[in-house]
Amino acid sequence: MSGSISHWLANAAPVPAQLAGSRSQALRLEASLRLARYGQYLDFYEGRHYQTTRRGRSNLVINYARAIVDKGVSFLLGRGMGFAVEPPAARVTGAAGVPRLNTDLSEETSRERARAAAAEALLYDVYDANDLETVDLACALNASVLGDGVYKVYFDAASQQVRVVNVDPLGFFPRWRADDIGTLARVDCCWAIAPGDAQDLYGLNPQPGQRQVDVVESWTAESYRLEVGGKRIQQGPNPYGVIPFVHVPNLPSPNEFWGRSDLADVIALNRELNERVSDQADVIRYHADPPVVFRGVEGHDAVTVGPGSVWDLPADADVKLLEWTGQPVAVQEHIGMVLRALYETSETPRSAFGDSGRLLSGVALETEIRPLIQRTLRKRIVWSARLRQRTRLIWTVAERMGLVAPGSFANLRPRIIWPSMMPTDDQAEVANNVQLVAAGLRSRQTAMDLLGTESPESELARVKSELAAIGPVQQVSGMAGG
Repeated sequence: MSGSISHWLANAAPVPAQLAGSRSQALRLEASLRLARYGQYLDFYEGRHYQTTRRGRSNLVINYARAIVDKGVSFLLGRGMGFAVEPPAARVTGAAGVPRLNTDLSEETSRERARAAAAEALLYDVYDANDLETVDLACALNASVLGDGVYKVYFDAASQQVRVVNVDPLGFFPRWRADDIGTLARVDCCWAIAPGDAQDLYGLNPQPGQRQVDVVESWTAESYRLEVGGKRIQQGPNPYGVIPFVHVPNLPSPNEFWGRSDLADVIALNRELNERVSDQADVIRYHADPPVVFRGVEGHDAVTVGPGSVWDLPADADVKLLEWTGQPVAVQEHIGMVLRALYETSETPRSAFGDSGRLLSGVALETEIRPLIQRTLRKRIVWSARLRQRTRLIWTVAERMGLVAPGSFANLRPRIIWPSMMPTDDQAEVANNVQLVAAGLRSRQTAMDLLGTESPESELARVKSELAAIGPVQQVSGMAGG
């Protein structure tokens, strides 16, 4: 069990009614530290970097925070992803009764392959119907900025479809098992709607002058409850049998449920960079238009300062421009040090911003941006696990809502196919896969998966149909057609 503050906040006892006027207020009060942290990250991402205004001085903002977050999200999801579903891996008993994987695929029945193909087709249907590219992008942006992303999977009765939506983490209030922080025990989800919507959707008459109405959904594996404006609208058994939320922590800290924002180590350095660059801008501004120093001149406020001005000064008076004296401060050197620290702590080298200062080969460029690639690979581990969880949740909702027969997708193994993060030579990739298939070291279906074919089974069926219609194709790189 984690002893952290965030763990205590998420699993604390309900706040007394005298401290919170409603269920939604109580939930927000319980998680006040987390929500305050979210607010700080959101402000910084949007460029609100100064805690207090530097009166009379420059307030420049160089928003490295947004650039680092957006670049990280692009590396993670910019080239999309694919899905593959495999039949259950058959196991046989080996020596001393130890189970081992059965490599004899001839025993794999056509029924198992058909189940896997149907499950994969359902995934792509849900993906297309929900425009999950944009949903994934929104969830990844939340995870990168706030540290946490949340999906909700549910059945839309109006469209008779499985829906997958991105949930605002500021309205997500989970509790998890004390002995397993990866398993949700309860989820409360809050949001606000307009009074007119509350009347149209739920038949509630809002109070005069009320600007918004709070909605609270409460889920456990056994039950579901909906409250609107503090009134219970619906309560009953959970129709899905599981909590329909998937939490995606961004680079989780040790023994923590909540993820760590990409901005956690960037904020202080970005603020220092802003202030020093602003100081440098002030120095340049003062030198470009320096103040005029009058000595021994009375009523100098009425003296016109500018080109063509004529002054009649007393004999002992002196007028000069304020100039820098002494050794100049090494501002530029300090700015360079802050930038290096910013690149290193965010694992986003300067080369990732498109300025390496020299022409590099593909291998050399990959070596230079290796820190960003390593961070993305760590994120892919977390995202792959959560996307497999989301896949199984989609199958469960589809089965429980009668879209498919119960048990249709039991024991199937979903797999997430990630593309290369670096630009690749497609022709070389194709030639390599052709050679491996021709040598019998890789199946056609695996090769098509790696090359990004959406549905290898359907594509292979079309290839077989064409071969039957037009005859064998010419031999290519040692691989005969048909």
